[in-house]
Amino acid sequence: MEKKSNSMLKHSMNYGLIMGVSLVILSLIIYLMGILKPPFWVSIINWVIVIAIIYLGSKKYRDEVLDGAISYGNAVGYGVLVSAFSAVITSFFTVLLVTVIDPEYVNKLLVIVEEEMVNKGLPDEQISAGLEMSKKFMSPIFMFFSGLLGSVLTGLVISLITSIFVKKEAAPFKTDEVIE
Repeated sequence: MEKKSNSMLKHSMNYGLIMGVSLVILSLIIYLMGILKPPFWVSIINWVIVIAIIYLGSKKYRDEVLDGAISYGNAVGYGVLVSAFSAVITSFFTVLLVTVIDPEYVNKLLVIVEEEMVNKGLPDEQISAGLEMSKKFMSPIFMFFSGLLGSVLTGLVISLITSIFVKKEAAPFKTDEVIE
């Protein structure tokens, strides 16, 4: 049993790395395009990456490591682990982006937030309060931990769904013994 759980950890780390790097590459492309407020199509690509990697990784783990059988709970656990490893990578990238790559990134986002509040016709007091609150949520530490939590929760929800399609019960009378 220890071998199986150890292989789950190793396998999920590999797929978490694939997902994390894929999402970082997508973020870098969006950043290099100068897009601060990503359009809807970016969200769709993001979701497709996450769903596909959790599903394909779970299916491959089931077929190659577990001999074609996995319980619903193990499939969910696998998907959450993939998401957790990916979350560490993407959260570190976010902190790196806002502290090293582009220290003015948060200020650029705050300008967009302010413009949106002005366009909504909010009074100056509400705009000031809103910007102060936004600044607190855009600190590197908060961004790191909220990225971790958000990614893991998203991975849980996606895993709960994809595991319905990945789960497969073992054959009840399967045996490796040869009867002569």
